[in-house]
Amino acid sequence: MRSIARLTISTLLFSTFLSAQFSDDAVRFTRGTGTGARPLGMGNAYIGVADDFNAAMWNPAGLAQMRRLELMGGISNSGQTNSSTYFNATKDADASATSIDNIGFVFPFPTVQGSFVVAFGYHRYADFGREASFSGFNDRSSIIPSLYDASVAFDIPYNVYLTNKFGYTAVQKDVQQSGTIKESGSLGVWTFSGAVDIEENISLGVSLNVYSGRYENVRNFLEEDTRNVYGNTSPALPADSAYLRFNKFYLDSYVNSELSGSNITIGLMYRSETFRIGAVARGPLTMNVNEDYSNEGESVYDATGGWALLNAPTTKYSYAVPNDSMGPNEYGIIAPWTLGVGASLYLMPELLLSADIELTDWTQIEWADNAYLEKENLKLQQQFRSVVAFRFGAELDVPHTDLRLRAGYGIEPSVNANDPSSFDKTTLSGGLGYFLQRNVMLDAGASYTSTSSYRNQYSIPGLTDPARLNESITGLLVNVGISYRF
Repeated sequence: MRSIARLTISTLLFSTFLSAQFSDDAVRFTRGTGTGARPLGMGNAYIGVADDFNAAMWNPAGLAQMRRLELMGGISNSGQTNSSTYFNATKDADASATSIDNIGFVFPFPTVQGSFVVAFGYHRYADFGREASFSGFNDRSSIIPSLYDASVAFDIPYNVYLTNKFGYTAVQKDVQQSGTIKESGSLGVWTFSGAVDIEENISLGVSLNVYSGRYENVRNFLEEDTRNVYGNTSPALPADSAYLRFNKFYLDSYVNSELSGSNITIGLMYRSETFRIGAVARGPLTMNVNEDYSNEGESVYDATGGWALLNAPTTKYSYAVPNDSMGPNEYGIIAPWTLGVGASLYLMPELLLSADIELTDWTQIEWADNAYLEKENLKLQQQFRSVVAFRFGAELDVPHTDLRLRAGYGIEPSVNANDPSSFDKTTLSGGLGYFLQRNVMLDAGASYTSTSSYRNQYSIPGLTDPARLNESITGLLVNVGISYRF
């Protein structure tokens, strides 16, 4: 019972304190962003290309095209700028991270006819780096009433004299609110892949994928009585009425999640001299999340007037819930199937065009391995919808040079059921490849993304969006990789 009670509190904390609704983590932890410098330069329209180590992630059937051993490695740098508007006040925040993009090996076995190829390696699956900063005057609500909890151990406002034992506080609205929210971490995947020709020019490929990563969320929140709305000057004010002379409230929240999971990818490809058609089915990704979190609050009061204990109280209270106390704070996520088709066409010997379509029905996502959360699966699924992503790419071999130029475009609708089209993510990309030597290729790709989103800083029953932060997010991802075939 203690574990269930603690988990209930954890769920409430997530839905109130974190940077997005708790349900958004289910998508965040299971949706990939793509890998490989060459695919990135072509707008990630790679299901129908897939003729190098990157095929292990995009379409393992494409590995059957390879006739020579290949070593590949690359690094990536991702950056985001978040322009956030809070009660008509706008602030910008930047975040960036550098990580290994991929590293792997492809080995084609000698065969009498057809092809049999295996590959093994690591790919960056998703980056979680993101930051938001906000500041605005809230004349509608205060975070303090939303934090009340009947359990004294988890009730920060009560322990710092901001509420009485019944949850009452005079601080209901008319406060200056500011803060920062910083997310960090990444998710990587080890792939064990193989492909074989099952008919002439038709190949089948399979990748077994093992995921691991971490996610961290830090929020620093400040609420202030900048207009002296709560300036009670009654003499001999007792500590349990200190909220009448409220000045500041600090709230710091920390979450650390360890991620692990697995799934399977199955691909098919038909090849001719001028075009290729590929299809891929990415099986349900089963993700395990093991987390710990802590929250700390501190209150400050005006020194004016009289105090029963002579001094204005300045109080601090915190609690932490590690993942090994009161039972594991652990749950699972089962993501839906993703189905994709892609094609590539040599419009002329020097010009390759590609296009992908990918379908994911996010209404099928589920909580798992946690009895409390599994009861919420229907509500979880109602928040999402099916989405179809489109990607287009091109690659030009510049005549009489060792240079390849690339460009791409993509659009991915928001997975949230009620989001407008302005929340869709659009991507523009470009890149190049250069033969350093006959067997050595240097690839570089960059993409620029833009989207909109929002988050509620907290929730209060009966009050719609009491503290909504609207976000306009742009991102720049740069990948550089090198491959050697022998």
